[in-house]
Amino acid sequence: MIKAIALDLDGTLLNDKKEITEENQKVLQELNRLGYEIVIATGRAYSATKNLVKNLNIPLDIVCYNGAKIVSLEEDKVIFEEPLDEEIVKKLINLSHETKTHLNLYQNETWYVEDDLNWETEYYSKSIGMDAIKKDFKTFKNLKMTKALFIDENEKLKTLEIKLNDLFGENIYMAFSQEKYLEVLNKNVNKAKTLEKVLNSKNILMSECIAFGDAENDIEMIEGVGYGVAMGNATEKVKKVAKDIADTNLESGVGRFLNKLILEK
Repeated sequence: MIKAIALDLDGTLLNDKKEITEENQKVLQELNRLGYEIVIATGRAYSATKNLVKNLNIPLDIVCYNGAKIVSLEEDKVIFEEPLDEEIVKKLINLSHETKTHLNLYQNETWYVEDDLNWETEYYSKSIGMDAIKKDFKTFKNLKMTKALFIDENEKLKTLEIKLNDLFGENIYMAFSQEKYLEVLNKNVNKAKTLEKVLNSKNILMSECIAFGDAENDIEMIEGVGYGVAMGNATEKVKKVAKDIADTNLESGVGRFLNKLILEK
């Protein structure tokens, strides 16, 4: 029996204009009215998420930074956070300099970069609707970061992924959220682990949850819930682990799927 619905944002609940369609909105509001728990699970910062979802007018817990933080939208309050260790962040900074790969760091809902004029910063800023703060990473007094994000062409990031594996092994969690975004987080978090914390607090089992996603950072969540659904626009890796496939994010795939599965019955 489904009691909860977990939703990725980009490429899933949002269309390519970064909007929640009217169809998706109506279905989610009706499911909320019927008592279903709705959770947002995104790689985005909370500050880049809350304005996108507040118009749903639903009391949401938001799993953000791919699981490194939980925030209550209703209370605007942090419930949980598990940042990266400072020594790991130091090594990530050194690696970004050695490989000339653009690194983004997040701390206290602020996005930091060392170069705010390159294509990577501009590309990401347009995608998430946030502005970066330029800072020399060596001047941080506290290097505990909610998330680190490398941005570059996919082939370069795949090479970097091998280096990160060699350097850290299982001491970090790593995932592609898009082909040009390689995320690095504390080893104890991912969307599935943190979603389970949210559901446990509401006495809901993972087996009683349906989850929707499109990218590799959604895989653990889609595998971990009772009913994992890949979007029609999802990567092949995601589709392979999903129990079902919805229409694309451009076709209000989330709303259509939930309407057929729950509301029309």
